[in-house]
Amino acid sequence: MEMKSEDELVEEVLNGNHRSFELLLQPYRQGLLNMANRMTGNLEEAKEVCQEVLIKVYKHLDKFKKGRSFKSWIYRITVNSAYDSLRKKKKYENFVESQKKIGFSASYDPEKQLLNREIRAKIETCLRDLSPKEKATFLLRDGEGFSIEEASEILKCSSMSVRTHLSRARKKIREQFEKINFANTREVRR
Repeated sequence: MEMKSEDELVEEVLNGNHRSFELLLQPYRQGLLNMANRMTGNLEEAKEVCQEVLIKVYKHLDKFKKGRSFKSWIYRITVNSAYDSLRKKKKYENFVESQKKIGFSASYDPEKQLLNREIRAKIETCLRDLSPKEKATFLLRDGEGFSIEEASEILKCSSMSVRTHLSRARKKIREQFEKINFANTREVRR
């Protein structure tokens, strides 16, 4: 049986001979997997990259220029696909990290979500007992992270006034929180 050139195999694949596609790729399969594995650092991810490469090669085989190195062409596709995979992974990791920063987690934990809702409800109850100035000061300083100076500028009062309102607000919230928790523990004991 005579060995066909890569150009001949490409032509046969383009004419519908799927067996020739397998013969065309056979010499490169392991090398492509090794390359993708080294680039991604993860064998499963490398297998996915190689699967993507096979699909791209099959779809775009008509763009391969005869007389050129098929090996170089397929390795370039592999490298680019590995880069794409790494970019997607980085975007995904950045997305997960950003979600964590705003209070969500990648794994949904119903118990944690319920606890967070309960704490938020308790804080809302505590905020109702504050004067408007105390509430605004507390929310600006502890809720939004503004500095004393920034809060005093926003509220158009002295920094000493902000400190006083903040101190009162924190004290009232602490006392309210203790009352709520004490009442809840008494109900659980009954």
